[in-house]
Amino acid sequence: MTHTPASRLRVGCWSFTATQSLADNDAEIRRGIVAAAAAGVQILLTPECCLPGYPGAVRPNFHDLSSCELAEREDALLHCADHYGITLVLGTAGSSGLATSGLATSGLANSSQSSWTNDAATRTARYRKRCLTPSDETYFVAGNQPTIITVDGWRCGLAVCYDLRFADVWADLHRQAVDVLLVLAHMAGPDPDPGTKSAVIPSFCAVRAAEAATPLVFCNTAASDRWLDSGMWDARGLQTSAQGAGLLVCELTPRATLAPWYTALRTTYLARLA
Repeated sequence: MTHTPASRLRVGCWSFTATQSLADNDAEIRRGIVAAAAAGVQILLTPECCLPGYPGAVRPNFHDLSSCELAEREDALLHCADHYGITLVLGTAGSSGLATSGLATSGLANSSQSSWTNDAATRTARYRKRCLTPSDETYFVAGNQPTIITVDGWRCGLAVCYDLRFADVWADLHRQAVDVLLVLAHMAGPDPDPGTKSAVIPSFCAVRAAEAATPLVFCNTAASDRWLDSGMWDARGLQTSAQGAGLLVCELTPRATLAPWYTALRTTYLARLA
């Protein structure tokens, strides 16, 4: 599968600190949508699980969460973004569609929900985080499928947080010839080896971008104890932007504008996967 996006793509990260209040988080995401529209953003990312609030960080569990209210707010936010001509990649929690396993009791998946318009048709997609941390397993059921959305000719591969560590997740996306990698995260809190995560995680972002010459945009929480800021790594694997809170705008150019070596690298990577 080969193709070339025809134009540049502006991807935004709206980094904020979520709370346990669905209403407050909803309002903050709407502020991000308005700011992104003013900046000409085409795709807007939010932090991981920011609509309900990340369990174990800003809420103790999902026991008091209304799944109906959560779904209604998801839909309303997607419609709000669509009104402004923006594809929203929303950090949330939704039905796993799978039987619960292990410690998880909620039946929920840590997920991103997206809505976009192509050829006058509106499409939706839910990506379910495939790689769960030990603490995640208390609250979530793991997904098992890669998810691609296509916006303005760009094939966008979706991932969440801990997925960064596992090569098979990215191989699955590259087999589908993605043009950009979009990652939501809540990377914050105590580090059992202080300073390690803040040093290592940017390296994972750089490798995931460089290994198949595919830019990566990473949206993290703005919590004061975060391990790194939101940012972008280009197809060379170099970090080109970073911001801790508010709107970060990343400008992506088609792979064909790079030196031929990078296009060849991606082609070789896909061939070796095959």
